[in-house]
Formats: sequence, structure tokens, C-alpha cells
Amino acid sequence: MYKKGLALFFVLLMVVGMFGCGSKKSSGDDSSSEVSPIDLKFAHADNETSVFHQGALAFKEKLEELSDGSVTVTIYPSGQLGSISDAAKGVQMGTVDVAPVSATVLANFAPSIGVYDMPFLIENYQHAYKSLDGEVGNILSKELEENGMLCKGWWTLGYRNVTTSKDVQSIDDLAGLKIRTQSSPVHIEIFKALGVDPTPMDFGELYTALQQKTVDGQENPYINILQANIYDVNDTIVETEHVFQVAGLLVSPKTWEKLTPEQQGYLEEATAYATEVERKACENDNEAAKEKLTTELGMKLVTLDKSELQIKTAPVYDNHPELADLVEKVRSYK
Repeated sequence: MYKKGLALFFVLLMVVGMFGCGSKKSSGDDSSSEVSPIDLKFAHADNETSVFHQGALAFKEKLEELSDGSVTVTIYPSGQLGSISDAAKGVQMGTVDVAPVSATVLANFAPSIGVYDMPFLIENYQHAYKSLDGEVGNILSKELEENGMLCKGWWTLGYRNVTTSKDVQSIDDLAGLKIRTQSSPVHIEIFKALGVDPTPMDFGELYTALQQKTVDGQENPYINILQANIYDVNDTIVETEHVFQVAGLLVSPKTWEKLTPEQQGYLEEATAYATEVERKACENDNEAAKEKLTTELGMKLVTLDKSELQIKTAPVYDNHPELADLVEKVRSYK
């Protein structure tokens, strides 16, 4: 009897052990605990040599490396997913995951961002970075979040300058010129203050308009002037540096919510890395573009008295008292 009881005890012990091991294995093989891969759509409107594309590539490389491939990125350059405005709306709706969008466009969604369209506000690149990475950037990011966009970094395109097919030697020579501008009320005010006839127009129509003399000139950063072959239809650069162009690197809130806390951390790190890459590319590429345009491609460079330009455009500030506090905050970073 004792031997039978002992044998039964060992049998029961083996059965319990088998169930225990089976339970452990089941837990270890539970695929429901694994994170499903996610692919992010990164959209921008510029070509594959642009500073935005360089930033996009850096973002993709870093995020895929950090996440060990659990988050991948597909880049759609050259407006493949629509215009800059379309990208901003896509971020709001969740059809675009990540997109750099210029402040001029973002001002349509969050008006305070229009502060960066004000004339002659930014002294240099470092001034821009300090304000964007400080209190001003935080205020603007909060306003964007309230409008369905997460801003995870501030990118730059550099100073905007005028090009023209007309001879310009002084500020007075700008009077009456038809200059293509962005569809920004502030930009239009700036050029009206300079006596220019501002002509808002889609960028895709610009080259033909210059070729056909529908407009006399346009304004853009050096990198855009080079990439759009403006030198073929305008022979003069008027270095006004009237606006320093910034852009928000946007992430869709719907995309953010799909990510695990760990993946969100990777995305934050990737956007910080990409922002450094994009800003450096912006500085270097604008300088290189200016050099190429004025030496190899033969554009004439005209420099005007910046203090006189500032005096002429000062009334633009009076027209926008709603931005006065932010203007002072930006200036405090000089």
C-alpha cells in the first residue's frame, strides 16, 4: 500500500511538472505580445536634392535603426501626396504621418506662426534656432497641437531673396515690379510697402510665368532659386533677406497614438537628429547655391541697404498688433 501511494505521488508530480512547463512555453510563444510593424508616410513637396529630403532621409535612417525595424518610413518627395497644404491637412486627418510644412502655410491653421513671416525679424541662423527651440517654439507647438498637429521639430529654408529680369540698383528700382509671392497676407504687405506689385501664384506655375514675362521676378531662398532653374529666366538677384523661412516638422496625432511609448521615444530621438541634419544642410546648401548662381551661372548680385528696407516695411508690424507680444519674444533671443 505504501509503495502504491508513493508511486501515485510521483506520477502526479510529473503531471504537474508537465503542465507547468507547457504553461511557461505558451507564455513565451504568445505572439499577441509582439509589436506589429508600422510604416510611416513622410511627405514633402521638394525634390530629392532638397534640404527637406536630406532631413527626411536622416529621420528614416535613425528611426528604423532605433526601432530595429518595428517602425519603417516611406518618403514621398516632390509633392507625390499633394501640395504643402495637402500635407498639412493629411497630418490632421491621419492620411499623412510626417511632413515638414512652412510657417507661411501653417499660419492658415495656427495664426501665431505668422510671426515668422514678419519682415527682417531674424538676425541670423542662430537667432532663429534659439527662438524656435525656446519659449516661442513651445507656444507655437501648443497652438498647432490644439489644431490637430504635433510639431516635433523646427526646420529652416533660410532667407528669402528677390530675383528679377529688370535692372535694379536701388530700392526705388523695385517700384512697380511684378514679383511673384506666396499666398501670404504678410508677404503681400511687405512687397506693397516696397512699392512692388505682389502677385501670388502657385510655385508650379512660376517658371512659365517668368518665361512669358507675366511677372518680372520672384522671391525664394537661394536653394529654391537654384533647384527651380530660375537663373534661366531671371538674371539678377536682389539680396533682400526680407523673411527667414521656417517650417514645422509635423506628426499626425493619430499616428502618435498608434505607437508604443518606446516607439514614441524613438520617434522623438529621430526627429531631433533629423532636425540637426536638415538645419546644417540648409546653411551649407544655401551658401553653395548662392556661390553657384553668382559665379558659375552668371547671375548678378545686388545688395540693398537693409536699414532702409526695414524702415520701408516697418508699417507691416503696425498692421499686426496681435503678433506684437510674440515679435518681442522672438527679438529677445538675439
